[in-house]
Amino acid sequence: MTRARSLDYATDHALDCIDARESSTANHAELPADIRGGAKQADPAVWPVLDTVWRLYSEHRARLDPHLEHVGMIHYGSAFPKRAARQVIDDVARSGRVSPLTFIHANAGAALSICCTRFGFRGPTLNLTMAAADAGRFADIAAARWLERGDARYLFVVAAEFDANEGVTAKTTLYARAARVAD
Repeated sequence: MTRARSLDYATDHALDCIDARESSTANHAELPADIRGGAKQADPAVWPVLDTVWRLYSEHRARLDPHLEHVGMIHYGSAFPKRAARQVIDDVARSGRVSPLTFIHANAGAALSICCTRFGFRGPTLNLTMAAADAGRFADIAAARWLERGDARYLFVVAAEFDANEGVTAKTTLYARAARVAD
């Protein structure tokens, strides 16, 4: 097992890095065919997250599937569903109403919701709506504690950042409970 990035608190605790992926997918058509269906209505900020989680899940499915009730996610960073949120604001201003589907996709936890629903993850989740530089330490501590206590057996930790020039980039790391603390 390798380390994808340095984790201050978590490095010496309950995390073993299994694998990591990065995506800046900005076009629905760029998503793998297996996950394109049902994702078209999602905000483009969700697509890179969905892409990285899908690639990790599909590569490690045999390991993850027996433990779906203990597969969790932590999502943090400055990326949020801007297009969907703008649509909600515009719809309310124009007609005083909003489409339930648009409203669902406009929340900051949309990426977590879509991934957990799509892949059947039922472990703990956490969404930190703050820049990665500030949220990373909180995410590391939560991940280490959840794995150490057995709240989660596997965790997808997603840092999704927005850049005006680059769009949204998602960096997702799949962690397992460290062998030194495993049952």
